[in-house]
Amino acid sequence: MLRRTHRGVAIIAASALSLSLAGIGALSSSASATGTDGVTNTSITIGATVPLSGIASTGYSDVAKTANAVFKYINAKGGVNGRKVNFIIKDDCYDIQALGCAQPQTSGSLTVAQTNALINTSGGLFATVGSLGTATQDAVRSLLNSDHIPQLFVNSGSTDWNDPSHYSGLFGWQTDYIAEGKILANYIKSKLAGKKLGFIGQDDDFGANGLLGLQRGGLSIPNMGGTNSFAYPATDAVFNLSFPTTLATLKANAVKIVVLDAVPPAVTLILKDAAKIGYYPQWVISGVGSDPQTVNYANLSKTNPGEMNAVSMTFFPYSTDTTNAWNKWIAKVILADKADFPKFTSKSILSGNMQYGAGWAVTFLQLLKAMGSNVTRANAVSTLEHSAVSNAFATPAVLPLQYSPTNHQGLGGGLLVKIVSNTNTTQIDGKVYSTNDAANGAITQKAFVNAAVPSWLN
Repeated sequence: MLRRTHRGVAIIAASALSLSLAGIGALSSSASATGTDGVTNTSITIGATVPLSGIASTGYSDVAKTANAVFKYINAKGGVNGRKVNFIIKDDCYDIQALGCAQPQTSGSLTVAQTNALINTSGGLFATVGSLGTATQDAVRSLLNSDHIPQLFVNSGSTDWNDPSHYSGLFGWQTDYIAEGKILANYIKSKLAGKKLGFIGQDDDFGANGLLGLQRGGLSIPNMGGTNSFAYPATDAVFNLSFPTTLATLKANAVKIVVLDAVPPAVTLILKDAAKIGYYPQWVISGVGSDPQTVNYANLSKTNPGEMNAVSMTFFPYSTDTTNAWNKWIAKVILADKADFPKFTSKSILSGNMQYGAGWAVTFLQLLKAMGSNVTRANAVSTLEHSAVSNAFATPAVLPLQYSPTNHQGLGGGLLVKIVSNTNTTQIDGKVYSTNDAANGAITQKAFVNAAVPSWLN
């Protein structure tokens, strides 16, 4: 839980809340069911721009499709508080239109064009929810802000979504890249100390923030462009390139640990090119690019091609744990959606992207339930900012959301995992690590305990 950076209950009745609307006056606070802001007495219309086609669609398209499966499942049960969710998905190809995009070429940003199409939806748009990508969503945040439309649960770990003083309706969802980097650094220092370290990252805030997290976590690693620290361009061409020169340098320099802050297509290329030159370091891969059902993990071990040698972080239960209540619920929801998931069976394994889509979709449903009859844009923001409410939302994540009036980021940590096959990850220590992204922010740990699935979702 993208174009230039990917991304990878306890309900208190709204009537019982006394919530301050300070700082969100720009958002609509009109009565619900106006019919012009995407809300009627029986429905609420939301939308998202995501890569349904093009090079970035592999794996990532399942995020929005799973969220839609959640909404369809709940709609079939009557919706939430009598309202059904109308989720409109627009394909923006990750704004990389030249590579397999099903949408017509445009002279400007396809994400901007598709966001405008959402805004102009007949009957109005309540909010964008779950749109994907850093640069893509940076490109439309001023547009949505000026139109007083909340931009909820952006699928990216950028810290750009945590700016409530300028973008009051903008919220992230997943753990940010800096915090993730700190947690990975903590693992490297404790388990892999003394081994030479290398880094390959995307040359934007994804790679830069991930690297900053490693540095804030206490690793001595230069910025991209320094010794054993490389950048790859976040452009269309990257997916037509290979990495043999970079990897040959790391191998010649006896680098034993390589951290990757890269999107899945780039990770696949890096791993394939490393195998071609017989280079088998310990890989440490950001969760954005590590999903084993999206990335090709073949031939990563010198001694056993079927053995994986990669460490990553996730903020969800291990996808192969079929006893986990949230995994069982998500699988049940996907099985009910034969239109978008015709090949998913009772024996299929969830991907991290499926868990991610279900995670923020469930968050939106609980937000809708918490608002009760007062379904307005302003109330959506104030409800999320009310920590006693939003931090108690039960989601598939392994730690609670941490929204407040000054924090719109979302999650703050996750589980460390080892990738053991093309479909499977396994736990490293079963502990949930959390931290803020400040340099002096401590890393805490606790046992992994999932919140229960609310009965009204079943």
